[in-house]
Amino acid sequence: MKLARRVIFFIFLTFCQPSLAQKHLEGYYLFGRMVPHSSYTANLAAPVWGVQLDADWELTRQKRFESHLEGEPKVKSYLGGTVLYMNMGHQLTGSQFASGVSMATRFKFNDYLFFRARMAHGFSFLTKTYDSTLNPTNFAIGSSLNYLALITADIQFKVNKLAIVAGLNVTHASNGNLSKPNVGLNAVNAHVGLSYRMHEDGSRKNLYVPSTGYYAFPFAVGVKMARREKSLEYPRSSTIWVVDAMYRFQKTANSYWDIGMEWFADPNYHFNDDGTFTRVDRSQTQELAVRAGKVYLMGRLGMRLDAGMYIMKPRHSGKPSFYNAFGLDYRAGQHWIVRSRLKAHLHRADYMEFGVSYIWI
Repeated sequence: MKLARRVIFFIFLTFCQPSLAQKHLEGYYLFGRMVPHSSYTANLAAPVWGVQLDADWELTRQKRFESHLEGEPKVKSYLGGTVLYMNMGHQLTGSQFASGVSMATRFKFNDYLFFRARMAHGFSFLTKTYDSTLNPTNFAIGSSLNYLALITADIQFKVNKLAIVAGLNVTHASNGNLSKPNVGLNAVNAHVGLSYRMHEDGSRKNLYVPSTGYYAFPFAVGVKMARREKSLEYPRSSTIWVVDAMYRFQKTANSYWDIGMEWFADPNYHFNDDGTFTRVDRSQTQELAVRAGKVYLMGRLGMRLDAGMYIMKPRHSGKPSFYNAFGLDYRAGQHWIVRSRLKAHLHRADYMEFGVSYIWI
């Protein structure tokens, strides 16, 4: 129940920020299939169905001069939130409840027809997970709380303030090795639904918005922690510490770039998958990397996309030289940001990080 309450609280945070400025409210019916990407989860393939609710608002366009009245631009960008319920179609996998932050791009063909691509990530709660006694054949996920990734592509046909929506969804859930197993659940769905446009744009004047540099707080330092199980054969959880420093470049109120360095201390390097010691010293359990990221802002909430490269890692590490990460930042106060991030190497999750950073203003 504690995990369920956390998911409900995250749903509240997702929608409390854009509720006053949202452009579109949308609802869909999903139908498709769980698609295993490993032989370990082949027995879980089943038809799935669900419902999804979205709220989006348009990002402000930046102009360097005052223009005449003009119609809608062909391409628009949006930030928003998503909530999702999905019946996974099998008694071993149960149901999924999820919430996430999204960004989207919409292309206008004409006054009635639009194409929209959308990506969201956040958290999901699964009602059925692996259990060596009660559910031993569900090798997909070993914890109820998981990371959610969602990709959508659809066509929208506008009728006044309503639009008919049809397209495809791909969803992924995994726990970032918080608990083994962590093969993950993937679902491919078609979706149909309606979009309600709350505000008509029409022809409007595009006023000059100066390109302002937000350099009041360019520096930040932070600390994060993660819990990771080494393997299913040796389900020992270790705490990983991450310390980072960054410099921020911001020219608009909608997003910013930051660059910096990250130091990782991972005691899992002391052990093999079967639990035997690798007999390495402490220096061979640490990683150092350079990183760059882009954060899309939605009020106090930010959606983070990161990419990094190791400049130091243990000799016996089998990790690639590059990593990618997706995360959420929440501005909790004047100086503090609460953060979560899934660190991965391409399609393979490493672990989920949670922590805070301090910014100077």
